[in-house]
Amino acid sequence: MRPVLFACAVASVLAFAVFPSVAQDQPAASPLSPVTNVLSKITNSPDGWTKNLDGSYRQAASGVLCPFQFKRFELENVSGPSTENPNIIGACRYHDGNGRSGSIRIRKYVEGWGSDQSLAENDKRLMDGGPDAPPMLMRASVDKRTAASRLTVTTVRNGYLIDCSVAQIERSTPRGDFPLYCTTIPPK
Repeated sequence: MRPVLFACAVASVLAFAVFPSVAQDQPAASPLSPVTNVLSKITNSPDGWTKNLDGSYRQAASGVLCPFQFKRFELENVSGPSTENPNIIGACRYHDGNGRSGSIRIRKYVEGWGSDQSLAENDKRLMDGGPDAPPMLMRASVDKRTAASRLTVTTVRNGYLIDCSVAQIERSTPRGDFPLYCTTIPPK
């Protein structure tokens, strides 16, 4: 009981020490943003992410949970907002130990972003959410440099675009179970 009380006391002290600086750094995107930012600093997680006791991470604004394990994939790392691409909120990267890698990427919608105009149009259709908007987009590609096959599913959750993808060195179509994880993320 004493270790729990001690942990609560330390968290309270750190919250009051960190809270003013967090409030000045970013405007609160949601009512939980100040708490999430404090927890991110305490647990040394990337900005906007909270590490859970089971090893999973939750990105507060989007409500996306990156599980520690998903089928044969294990969480490798979690990154916060990108300085190179300001529309990237964060990403979770996975590996399965057999040459396959997976990722869950969270991004803001930015009009016309990306090198491919058709992908930008697809993002816009997803974000519009009108009656003819698809529930998700799926695309397969082959990396010309590494010859890796990639399968990506993009959905919208809480105003953010979520890309779940898997890549493998084989030229066959990658397994779809990891990319389809995006379809199981419930809206907030």
